Amino acid sequence: MKKQINRKAFLHQMAVLSGGVGIGLTGVTGKAFGQIPAAHAANVQAGKVLVIIQLGGGNDGLNTVIPAEDDIYHAGRPTISIKKEVALKLDQGMYLHPSAVGIKRLYDKGQVSIAQNIGYPNPNRSHFRATDIWNTGSDANTLWDEGWAGRFLRTRYPEFPVSYAKHPMAVQLGSVESLLFQSDQGGFSTVFEDPNLFYQLVSGTPSDTDIPPATLAGEELGFLKQIAAASVQYAGVIRDGANKGKNSVTYPSTNLGRQFGIVSKLISGGLETPVYLLNIGGFDTHANQLTQHANLWKTISDAVTTFQLDMDNQNLSDRISIMTFSEFGRRVKQNGTAGTDHGTAAPMFFIGKTVRGGLIGANPNLKVLDSNGDMKFNFDYRQVYSTVLRDHLGLDNVRTQTIFQSTFERLPIYKNSTEVLPDAAKMELMVPWPNPARGTTLLQYGVFEEATISLALFDLQGRELKIIDAGLRKVGSYSARIDLQSYASGHYLISLSSNRAERITHQLVIE
Repeated sequence: MKKQINRKAFLHQMAVLSGGVGIGLTGVTGKAFGQIPAAHAANVQAGKVLVIIQLGGGNDGLNTVIPAEDDIYHAGRPTISIKKEVALKLDQGMYLHPSAVGIKRLYDKGQVSIAQNIGYPNPNRSHFRATDIWNTGSDANTLWDEGWAGRFLRTRYPEFPVSYAKHPMAVQLGSVESLLFQSDQGGFSTVFEDPNLFYQLVSGTPSDTDIPPATLAGEELGFLKQIAAASVQYAGVIRDGANKGKNSVTYPSTNLGRQFGIVSKLISGGLETPVYLLNIGGFDTHANQLTQHANLWKTISDAVTTFQLDMDNQNLSDRISIMTFSEFGRRVKQNGTAGTDHGTAAPMFFIGKTVRGGLIGANPNLKVLDSNGDMKFNFDYRQVYSTVLRDHLGLDNVRTQTIFQSTFERLPIYKNSTEVLPDAAKMELMVPWPNPARGTTLLQYGVFEEATISLALFDLQGRELKIIDAGLRKVGSYSARIDLQSYASGHYLISLSSNRAERITHQLVIE
Protein backbone atom coordinates (compact mmCIF):
# COMPACT_ATOMS: atom_id res chain seq x y z
CA MET A 1 0.00 0.00 0.00
CA LYS A 2 1.44 3.37 -0.90
CA LYS A 3 0.46 6.80 -2.08
CA GLN A 4 1.84 10.30 -2.01
CA ILE A 5 1.42 11.66 1.51
CA ASN A 6 3.01 13.96 4.03
CA ARG A 7 3.61 13.09 7.67
CA LYS A 8 0.38 14.58 8.99
CA ALA A 9 -1.69 12.71 6.39
CA PHE A 10 0.10 9.47 7.20
CA LEU A 11 -0.56 9.76 10.93
CA HIS A 12 -4.21 10.56 10.32
CA GLN A 13 -4.50 7.60 7.95
CA MET A 14 -2.92 5.24 10.48
CA ALA A 15 -5.35 6.40 13.15
CA VAL A 16 -8.26 5.41 10.92
CA LEU A 17 -6.73 2.09 9.78
CA SER A 18 -5.82 1.02 13.30
CA GLY A 19 -9.11 1.82 14.93
CA GLY A 20 -8.68 5.44 15.99
CA VAL A 21 -11.27 8.08 15.24
CA GLY A 22 -10.70 10.70 12.57
CA ILE A 23 -9.81 14.33 13.01
CA GLY A 24 -12.42 17.02 13.30
CA LEU A 25 -15.12 15.46 15.46
CA THR A 26 -17.02 18.06 17.40
CA GLY A 27 -19.99 18.24 19.70
CA VAL A 28 -19.53 14.83 21.31
CA THR A 29 -19.52 14.11 25.01
CA GLY A 30 -17.23 11.91 27.02
CA LYS A 31 -19.61 9.01 26.56
CA ALA A 32 -18.22 8.58 23.05
CA PHE A 33 -15.06 7.11 24.51
CA GLY A 34 -16.75 3.83 25.30
CA GLN A 35 -15.11 2.42 22.16
CA ILE A 36 -11.63 2.27 23.76
CA PRO A 37 -10.55 -1.38 23.54
CA ALA A 38 -10.68 -2.84 27.05
CA ALA A 39 -10.71 -6.59 26.57
CA HIS A 40 -7.55 -6.71 28.63
CA ALA A 41 -5.45 -4.19 30.52
CA ALA A 42 -3.33 -1.89 28.39
CA ASN A 43 0.30 -2.93 28.07
CA VAL A 44 1.67 0.05 30.00
CA GLN A 45 5.12 0.14 31.51
CA ALA A 46 4.82 -1.29 35.01
CA GLY A 47 6.15 0.91 37.76
CA LYS A 48 6.27 4.14 35.76
CA VAL A 49 4.93 7.16 37.63
CA LEU A 50 3.73 10.51 36.31
CA VAL A 51 3.58 13.40 38.79
CA ILE A 52 1.57 16.33 37.41
CA ILE A 53 1.82 19.82 38.89
CA GLN A 54 -1.11 22.06 38.00
CA LEU A 55 -0.16 25.76 38.03
CA GLY A 56 -3.53 27.29 38.78
CA GLY A 57 -4.38 30.73 37.46
CA GLY A 58 -2.42 30.91 34.22
CA ASN A 59 1.37 30.95 34.50
CA ASP A 60 3.22 33.77 32.74
CA GLY A 61 5.39 31.76 30.37
CA LEU A 62 7.36 34.76 29.09
CA ASN A 63 8.65 35.52 32.58
CA THR A 64 9.31 31.82 33.26
CA VAL A 65 11.30 30.84 30.17
CA ILE A 66 12.46 34.28 29.16
CA PRO A 67 13.39 35.66 25.71
CA ALA A 68 15.71 38.06 27.54
CA GLU A 69 17.66 38.99 24.36
CA ASP A 70 14.49 40.06 22.52
CA ASP A 71 13.93 43.84 22.53
CA ILE A 72 10.21 43.37 21.84
CA TYR A 73 9.86 41.47 25.12
CA HIS A 74 11.46 44.29 27.12
CA ALA A 75 9.54 47.01 25.25
CA GLY A 76 6.21 45.33 25.99
CA ARG A 77 7.06 44.95 29.68
CA PRO A 78 8.89 48.10 30.71
CA THR A 79 8.64 47.43 34.47
CA ILE A 80 8.18 43.65 34.79
CA SER A 81 10.56 42.20 32.20
CA ILE A 82 13.50 40.24 33.59
CA LYS A 83 16.95 41.27 32.41
CA LYS A 84 19.36 38.63 31.18
CA GLU A 85 21.95 39.81 33.69
CA VAL A 86 19.88 38.37 36.54
CA ALA A 87 18.15 35.50 34.71
CA LEU A 88 19.57 31.97 34.42
CA LYS A 89 20.93 31.24 30.96
CA LEU A 90 19.57 28.21 29.11
CA ASP A 91 20.08 27.77 25.35
CA GLN A 92 18.96 29.43 22.09
CA GLY A 93 19.05 32.89 23.70
CA MET A 94 16.49 31.84 26.33
CA TYR A 95 16.76 32.24 30.09
CA LEU A 96 15.07 30.77 33.16
CA HIS A 97 13.45 32.75 35.96
CA PRO A 98 16.13 33.67 38.52
CA SER A 99 14.12 32.09 41.35
CA ALA A 100 14.28 28.63 39.72
CA VAL A 101 17.86 27.93 40.73
CA GLY A 102 17.22 24.28 41.59
CA ILE A 103 15.50 23.58 38.28
CA LYS A 104 18.43 25.22 36.47
CA ARG A 105 20.83 22.78 38.19
CA LEU A 106 18.69 19.87 37.00
CA TYR A 107 18.57 21.40 33.50
CA ASP A 108 22.36 21.52 33.42
CA LYS A 109 22.37 17.79 34.28
CA GLY A 110 20.10 17.05 31.30
CA GLN A 111 17.14 16.25 33.57
CA VAL A 112 14.76 19.00 32.39
CA SER A 113 13.01 19.21 29.01
CA ILE A 114 11.14 22.45 28.29
CA ALA A 115 8.61 22.40 25.46
CA GLN A 116 8.06 25.96 24.23
CA ASN A 117 4.83 27.61 23.08
CA ILE A 118 2.30 24.90 23.93
CA GLY A 119 -1.34 25.65 23.19
CA TYR A 120 -4.23 24.81 20.86
CA PRO A 121 -6.36 26.45 18.13
CA ASN A 122 -8.91 29.12 19.14
CA PRO A 123 -7.66 29.33 22.75
CA ASN A 124 -10.12 30.06 25.52
CA ARG A 125 -9.17 32.68 28.12
CA SER A 126 -11.67 31.69 30.81
CA HIS A 127 -10.02 30.01 33.81
CA PHE A 128 -12.84 27.47 34.12
CA ARG A 129 -13.28 26.54 30.48
CA ALA A 130 -9.56 26.57 29.70
CA THR A 131 -8.88 24.28 32.66
CA ASP A 132 -11.58 21.89 31.44
CA ILE A 133 -9.99 21.83 27.99
CA TRP A 134 -6.57 20.97 29.39
CA ASN A 135 -8.03 18.34 31.71
CA THR A 136 -10.12 16.59 29.07
CA GLY A 137 -7.86 16.89 26.01
CA SER A 138 -10.62 18.37 23.86
CA ASP A 139 -10.76 21.00 21.16
CA ALA A 140 -11.72 24.52 22.23
CA ASN A 141 -15.27 24.11 20.84
CA THR A 142 -15.84 20.53 22.04
CA LEU A 143 -17.34 19.68 25.43
CA TRP A 144 -16.11 16.42 26.98
CA ASP A 145 -16.95 15.24 30.46
CA GLU A 146 -14.09 12.76 30.82
CA GLY A 147 -10.49 13.58 31.65
CA TRP A 148 -7.63 12.39 29.45
CA ALA A 149 -6.02 10.70 32.47
CA GLY A 150 -9.35 9.09 33.34
CA ARG A 151 -9.55 7.61 29.85
CA PHE A 152 -5.98 6.36 30.15
CA LEU A 153 -6.69 4.76 33.53
CA ARG A 154 -9.76 3.06 32.10
CA THR A 155 -7.52 1.25 29.61
CA ARG A 156 -5.20 0.22 32.43
CA TYR A 157 -7.94 -0.89 34.83
CA PRO A 158 -10.73 -2.25 32.58
CA GLU A 159 -12.45 -4.11 35.44
CA PHE A 160 -13.15 -0.88 37.38
CA PRO A 161 -15.60 -0.25 39.04
CA VAL A 162 -16.76 -3.89 39.20
CA SER A 163 -13.51 -4.62 41.00
CA TYR A 164 -10.86 -2.33 42.40
CA ALA A 165 -7.11 -2.45 41.85
CA LYS A 166 -4.92 -3.37 44.80
CA HIS A 167 -3.55 0.17 45.04
CA PRO A 168 -5.13 3.56 44.26
CA MET A 169 -5.35 4.08 40.52
CA ALA A 170 -4.61 7.80 40.86
CA VAL A 171 -3.92 10.08 43.80
CA GLN A 172 -4.80 13.75 43.99
CA LEU A 173 -3.54 15.93 46.82
CA GLY A 174 -6.40 18.30 47.59
CA SER A 175 -10.08 18.29 48.49
CA VAL A 176 -12.17 18.17 45.28
CA GLU A 177 -11.60 15.56 42.58
CA SER A 178 -10.33 17.01 39.31
CA LEU A 179 -12.09 16.44 35.99
CA LEU A 180 -8.71 15.08 34.89
CA PHE A 181 -9.54 11.69 36.44
CA GLN A 182 -13.21 11.40 35.48
CA SER A 183 -14.52 8.79 33.03
CA ASP A 184 -17.88 7.33 32.13
CA GLN A 185 -16.97 4.50 34.53
CA GLY A 186 -16.61 6.98 37.39
CA GLY A 187 -13.72 8.82 39.00
CA PHE A 188 -10.37 7.04 39.21
CA SER A 189 -8.61 9.19 41.79
CA THR A 190 -8.47 9.05 45.55
CA VAL A 191 -8.40 12.60 46.93
CA PHE A 192 -6.96 13.59 50.30
CA GLU A 193 -4.69 16.13 51.97
CA ASP A 194 -3.12 13.97 54.67
CA PRO A 195 -2.89 10.14 54.58
CA ASN A 196 -3.43 9.54 58.28
CA LEU A 197 -6.27 12.05 58.65
CA PHE A 198 -7.86 10.53 55.55
CA TYR A 199 -7.70 7.09 57.17
CA GLN A 200 -9.17 8.40 60.40
CA LEU A 201 -12.01 10.03 58.49
CA VAL A 202 -13.18 6.89 56.71
CA SER A 203 -11.94 4.18 59.10
CA GLY A 204 -14.78 1.95 60.15
CA THR A 205 -17.15 3.44 57.57
CA PRO A 206 -19.12 0.67 55.86
CA SER A 207 -19.43 0.58 52.11
CA ASP A 208 -23.07 1.06 51.03
CA THR A 209 -23.80 -1.52 48.32
CA ASP A 210 -27.52 -0.84 47.89
CA ILE A 211 -28.40 -0.19 44.23
CA PRO A 212 -29.53 3.44 43.74
CA PRO A 213 -32.83 4.14 41.96
CA ALA A 214 -32.85 4.53 38.17
CA THR A 215 -33.41 8.29 38.27
CA LEU A 216 -31.29 11.38 37.74
CA ALA A 217 -30.94 11.73 41.50
CA GLY A 218 -30.10 8.04 41.65
CA GLU A 219 -27.22 8.53 39.23
CA GLU A 220 -25.82 11.26 41.46
CA LEU A 221 -26.28 9.05 44.52
CA GLY A 222 -24.49 6.22 42.75
CA PHE A 223 -21.57 8.52 42.00
CA LEU A 224 -21.30 9.51 45.67
CA LYS A 225 -21.49 5.88 46.73
CA GLN A 226 -18.69 5.00 44.37
CA ILE A 227 -16.47 7.72 45.84
CA ALA A 228 -17.27 6.48 49.35
CA ALA A 229 -16.52 2.88 48.38
CA ALA A 230 -13.16 3.85 46.89
CA SER A 231 -12.31 5.84 50.01
CA VAL A 232 -13.02 2.85 52.23
CA GLN A 233 -11.13 0.57 49.86
CA TYR A 234 -7.93 2.60 49.83
CA ALA A 235 -7.79 4.39 53.19
CA GLY A 236 -5.76 1.65 54.88
CA VAL A 237 -3.55 1.10 51.82
CA ILE A 238 -2.66 4.79 51.67
CA ARG A 239 -2.02 5.05 55.41
CA ASP A 240 0.13 1.93 55.43
CA GLY A 241 2.08 3.08 52.38
CA ALA A 242 2.73 6.51 53.88
CA ASN A 243 3.84 4.99 57.20
CA LYS A 244 6.05 2.40 55.49
CA GLY A 245 7.62 4.91 53.11
CA LYS A 246 10.11 7.59 54.02
CA ASN A 247 11.62 10.91 53.07
CA SER A 248 15.41 10.77 52.84
CA VAL A 249 15.61 14.58 52.91
CA THR A 250 13.70 17.39 54.59
CA TYR A 251 11.07 18.96 52.34
CA PRO A 252 10.31 22.70 52.21
CA SER A 253 7.57 23.80 54.59
CA THR A 254 5.43 25.09 51.71
CA ASN A 255 2.16 23.46 50.71
CA LEU A 256 3.72 22.13 47.49
CA GLY A 257 6.71 20.84 49.43
CA ARG A 258 4.34 19.00 51.77
CA GLN A 259 2.51 17.48 48.79
CA PHE A 260 5.76 16.21 47.29
CA GLY A 261 6.77 14.78 50.66
CA ILE A 262 3.56 12.75 50.76
CA VAL A 263 4.06 11.49 47.20
CA SER A 264 7.59 10.44 48.11
CA LYS A 265 6.36 8.41 51.07
CA LEU A 266 3.64 6.73 49.03
CA ILE A 267 6.00 5.76 46.21
CA SER A 268 8.77 4.57 48.53
CA GLY A 269 6.14 2.81 50.65
CA GLY A 270 5.30 0.53 47.71
CA LEU A 271 2.17 2.09 46.17
CA GLU A 272 1.84 1.18 42.49
CA THR A 273 -0.24 4.25 41.65
CA PRO A 274 0.75 5.50 38.16
CA VAL A 275 -0.52 9.11 38.26
CA TYR A 276 -0.37 11.80 40.97
CA LEU A 277 -1.81 15.31 40.74
CA LEU A 278 -0.39 18.17 42.81
CA ASN A 279 -1.58 21.77 42.81
CA ILE A 280 -0.15 25.23 43.37
CA GLY A 281 -2.29 28.31 42.79
CA GLY A 282 -1.67 32.03 42.65
CA PHE A 283 -0.64 32.43 39.01
CA ASP A 284 -3.44 34.85 38.08
CA THR A 285 -0.99 37.76 38.26
CA HIS A 286 -3.02 40.73 37.06
CA ALA A 287 -1.22 43.12 39.43
CA ASN A 288 2.19 43.47 41.08
CA GLN A 289 3.41 40.35 39.34
CA LEU A 290 7.16 40.42 39.90
CA THR A 291 7.31 39.47 43.58
CA GLN A 292 4.40 37.01 43.49
CA HIS A 293 5.68 35.21 40.41
CA ALA A 294 9.19 34.99 41.86
CA ASN A 295 7.89 33.44 45.07
CA LEU A 296 5.82 30.90 43.15
CA TRP A 297 8.73 29.70 41.05
CA LYS A 298 11.03 29.52 44.06
CA THR A 299 8.39 27.33 45.72
CA ILE A 300 8.16 25.05 42.67
CA SER A 301 11.91 24.87 42.14
CA ASP A 302 12.68 24.07 45.78
CA ALA A 303 9.97 21.39 46.02
CA VAL A 304 10.86 19.72 42.72
CA THR A 305 14.59 19.75 43.46
CA THR A 306 14.06 18.22 46.89
CA PHE A 307 11.80 15.52 45.48
CA GLN A 308 14.28 14.66 42.74
CA LEU A 309 17.11 14.35 45.28
CA ASP A 310 14.90 12.22 47.51
CA MET A 311 14.02 9.86 44.66
CA ASP A 312 17.70 9.66 43.67
CA ASN A 313 18.66 8.75 47.23
CA GLN A 314 16.03 5.99 47.29
CA ASN A 315 16.92 4.67 43.80
CA LEU A 316 13.43 5.47 42.51
CA SER A 317 14.08 8.35 40.12
CA ASP A 318 14.35 6.21 36.96
CA ARG A 319 10.61 5.46 37.28
CA ILE A 320 9.31 8.98 37.69
CA SER A 321 8.58 11.94 35.42
CA ILE A 322 7.25 15.32 36.57
CA MET A 323 5.10 17.43 34.23
CA THR A 324 3.77 20.95 34.73
CA PHE A 325 0.74 22.52 33.07
CA SER A 326 -1.32 25.69 33.40
CA GLU A 327 -4.60 26.64 31.77
CA PHE A 328 -3.03 29.41 29.66
CA GLY A 329 -0.10 31.83 29.51
CA ARG A 330 -0.26 35.62 29.82
CA ARG A 331 -0.36 38.54 27.40
CA VAL A 332 2.85 39.73 25.75
CA LYS A 333 2.40 43.29 27.03
CA GLN A 334 2.05 44.15 30.69
CA ASN A 335 -1.11 45.90 31.88
CA GLY A 336 -1.50 49.16 33.82
CA THR A 337 -1.12 47.53 37.24
CA ALA A 338 2.33 45.98 36.77
CA GLY A 339 0.86 42.62 35.92
CA THR A 340 -0.27 40.61 32.90
CA ASP A 341 -3.68 39.54 31.68
CA HIS A 342 -4.91 36.20 30.31
CA GLY A 343 -3.02 35.04 27.24
CA THR A 344 -2.39 31.90 25.22
CA ALA A 345 0.67 29.73 24.64
CA ALA A 346 3.23 28.97 27.34
CA PRO A 347 6.05 26.48 28.09
CA MET A 348 5.68 23.14 29.85
CA PHE A 349 8.36 21.46 31.99
CA PHE A 350 9.29 17.76 32.11
CA ILE A 351 11.68 16.77 34.85
CA GLY A 352 13.41 13.49 35.63
CA LYS A 353 16.17 11.14 34.59
CA THR A 354 14.18 9.75 31.65
CA VAL A 355 13.82 13.07 29.78
CA ARG A 356 16.05 14.00 26.85
CA GLY A 357 16.83 17.44 28.29
CA GLY A 358 16.99 20.91 26.75
CA LEU A 359 14.61 23.27 24.96
CA ILE A 360 12.10 21.83 22.50
CA GLY A 361 10.92 24.02 19.65
CA ALA A 362 11.57 27.55 18.46
CA ASN A 363 11.66 30.53 20.78
CA PRO A 364 8.50 32.65 21.15
CA ASN A 365 7.97 34.80 18.05
CA LEU A 366 6.91 38.18 19.43
CA LYS A 367 6.78 39.75 15.97
CA VAL A 368 3.99 37.50 14.69
CA LEU A 369 1.05 37.54 17.10
CA ASP A 370 -2.60 36.54 16.72
CA SER A 371 -5.47 38.97 16.22
CA ASN A 372 -5.64 39.62 19.98
CA GLY A 373 -1.95 40.41 20.23
CA ASP A 374 -1.12 37.07 21.84
CA MET A 375 1.50 34.49 20.94
CA LYS A 376 0.73 31.75 18.47
CA PHE A 377 1.36 28.22 19.67
CA ASN A 378 4.01 25.98 18.12
CA PHE A 379 2.79 22.63 19.44
CA ASP A 380 -0.65 21.35 20.36
CA TYR A 381 -0.89 20.38 24.03
CA ARG A 382 -2.23 16.96 22.99
CA GLN A 383 1.11 16.29 21.30
CA VAL A 384 2.57 16.60 24.79
CA TYR A 385 -0.02 14.31 26.37
CA SER A 386 0.39 11.76 23.58
CA THR A 387 4.15 11.77 24.11
CA VAL A 388 3.79 11.29 27.86
CA LEU A 389 1.31 8.43 27.43
CA ARG A 390 3.36 6.60 24.81
CA ASP A 391 6.96 7.29 25.76
CA HIS A 392 6.74 7.45 29.55
CA LEU A 393 3.67 5.44 30.54
CA GLY A 394 4.07 3.02 27.62
CA LEU A 395 0.56 3.15 26.16
CA ASP A 396 0.30 1.80 22.60
CA ASN A 397 -0.45 4.09 19.66
CA VAL A 398 -3.98 2.80 19.00
CA ARG A 399 -5.22 3.47 22.52
CA THR A 400 -3.45 6.83 22.58
CA GLN A 401 -5.18 7.79 19.33
CA THR A 402 -8.54 6.73 20.71
CA ILE A 403 -8.09 8.70 23.93
CA PHE A 404 -7.83 11.94 21.94
CA GLN A 405 -9.98 10.85 18.98
CA SER A 406 -7.12 11.84 16.70
CA THR A 407 -3.41 11.29 16.14
CA PHE A 408 -0.96 13.85 17.46
CA GLU A 409 2.70 13.82 16.52
CA ARG A 410 4.98 13.21 19.47
CA LEU A 411 7.73 15.54 20.66
CA PRO A 412 11.35 14.70 21.59
CA ILE A 413 10.72 14.95 25.33
CA TYR A 414 12.03 11.60 26.59
CA LYS A 415 15.16 9.64 25.77
CA ASN A 416 13.02 7.04 24.00
CA SER A 417 10.95 9.68 22.14
CA THR A 418 11.41 10.57 18.51
CA GLU A 419 14.72 12.40 18.18
CA VAL A 420 13.48 15.14 15.87
CA LEU A 421 10.70 17.67 15.88
CA PRO A 422 7.65 16.69 13.79
CA ASP A 423 8.40 18.96 10.84
CA ALA A 424 11.94 17.57 10.56
CA ALA A 425 11.07 13.86 10.57
CA LYS A 426 11.67 11.97 7.32
CA MET A 427 9.86 8.76 8.33
CA GLU A 428 7.58 7.33 11.01
CA LEU A 429 7.15 3.85 12.46
CA MET A 430 3.97 3.09 14.36
CA VAL A 431 4.03 0.84 17.41
CA PRO A 432 3.27 -2.76 16.36
CA TRP A 433 -0.37 -3.78 16.68
CA PRO A 434 -1.31 -5.84 18.56
CA ASN A 435 1.44 -5.58 21.15
CA PRO A 436 1.85 -7.92 23.03
CA ALA A 437 1.27 -10.17 20.04
CA ARG A 438 0.66 -13.84 19.39
CA GLY A 439 0.86 -15.36 15.91
CA THR A 440 1.26 -12.20 13.84
CA THR A 441 1.50 -8.46 14.29
CA LEU A 442 0.94 -5.56 11.90
CA LEU A 443 3.70 -3.02 11.23
CA GLN A 444 2.88 0.34 9.65
CA TYR A 445 5.36 2.99 8.56
CA GLY A 446 5.50 6.14 6.51
CA VAL A 447 8.26 7.64 4.35
CA PHE A 448 8.19 11.42 3.78
CA GLU A 449 11.30 11.73 1.60
CA GLU A 450 12.35 9.01 -0.83
CA ALA A 451 14.86 6.70 0.87
CA THR A 452 16.19 3.16 1.00
CA ILE A 453 14.79 1.58 4.15
CA SER A 454 15.16 -1.60 6.17
CA LEU A 455 12.47 -2.81 8.56
CA ALA A 456 13.85 -5.59 10.74
CA LEU A 457 13.31 -7.65 13.88
CA PHE A 458 16.10 -7.68 16.49
CA ASP A 459 16.61 -9.36 19.84
CA LEU A 460 17.48 -7.27 22.89
CA GLN A 461 21.20 -7.88 22.30
CA GLY A 462 20.95 -6.07 18.97
CA ARG A 463 21.22 -9.17 16.77
CA GLU A 464 19.22 -8.98 13.56
CA LEU A 465 16.76 -11.89 13.41
CA LYS A 466 14.72 -11.10 10.31
CA ILE A 467 14.44 -8.43 7.61
CA ILE A 468 10.73 -7.79 7.30
CA ASP A 469 10.73 -5.22 4.53
CA ALA A 470 13.52 -3.45 2.65
CA GLY A 471 14.33 -1.46 -0.49
CA LEU A 472 13.85 1.91 -2.10
CA ARG A 473 10.64 3.57 -0.96
CA LYS A 474 9.00 6.61 -2.46
CA VAL A 475 6.99 9.00 -0.34
CA GLY A 476 4.01 7.07 0.98
CA SER A 477 2.55 4.85 3.68
CA TYR A 478 3.39 1.15 3.92
CA SER A 479 2.42 -1.87 5.97
CA ALA A 480 3.84 -5.33 6.58
CA ARG A 481 2.80 -8.28 8.70
CA ILE A 482 5.31 -10.55 10.44
CA ASP A 483 4.70 -14.18 11.38
CA LEU A 484 5.84 -14.65 15.00
CA GLN A 485 5.14 -18.36 15.49
CA SER A 486 8.80 -19.38 15.16
CA TYR A 487 9.98 -16.97 17.87
CA ALA A 488 10.06 -17.67 21.60
CA SER A 489 7.98 -15.60 23.98
CA GLY A 490 9.76 -12.50 25.21
CA HIS A 491 10.82 -8.98 24.33
CA TYR A 492 12.12 -7.99 20.88
CA LEU A 493 12.82 -4.81 18.91
CA ILE A 494 11.27 -3.64 15.65
CA SER A 495 13.56 -1.14 13.93
CA LEU A 496 13.07 1.03 10.84
CA SER A 497 16.29 2.50 9.42
CA SER A 498 17.16 4.43 6.27
CA ASN A 499 20.18 5.37 4.21
CA ARG A 500 19.78 8.85 5.69
CA ALA A 501 21.14 7.49 9.00
CA GLU A 502 17.71 7.72 10.64
CA ARG A 503 16.44 4.95 12.89
CA ILE A 504 13.18 4.45 14.79
CA THR A 505 12.81 1.52 17.19
CA HIS A 506 9.86 0.12 19.13
CA GLN A 507 9.68 -2.79 21.53
CA LEU A 508 7.58 -5.83 20.61
CA VAL A 509 6.40 -8.35 23.17
CA ILE A 510 5.68 -11.87 21.87
CA GLU A 511 3.38 -13.90 24.10
